[in-house]
Amino acid sequence: MKLPRLNNLTDLVNLLRSIDNSPESELGFDMCLEFDYATETDHPCGSACCIGGWVQACNEELKESRLGQAVKALQPDLAIGECSLLCFPDDYREAYKATPDQAARAVEILRDTGRCDWETAMKKTQA
Repeated sequence: MKLPRLNNLTDLVNLLRSIDNSPESELGFDMCLEFDYATETDHPCGSACCIGGWVQACNEELKESRLGQAVKALQPDLAIGECSLLCFPDDYREAYKATPDQAARAVEILRDTGRCDWETAMKKTQA
């Protein structure tokens, strides 16, 4: 499967929302795994897994970047600390269980406000 190039955070939101996260899918998502550790996921395809990993997988020139820097490359006006929190939500550990839709919401919040707010992203997308 050829992955699309991500030009901005809206492209990343759309990609995350398109992920079929079932074990049988061609794509997968897991906030606990980076692209480098994709083979450790439950998804047999070896998916890109986390938010930053998807950015790296879709943008060849960012594969050697730190995850926060990869996200920042899609919207340079963002603070690196906020981009890093998107990828490593240690202050809101529940985000490590985020679904692709919750992750997409977190990216939207960061894109629109310049702040990473996992708590809001997780609440607004719960069923």
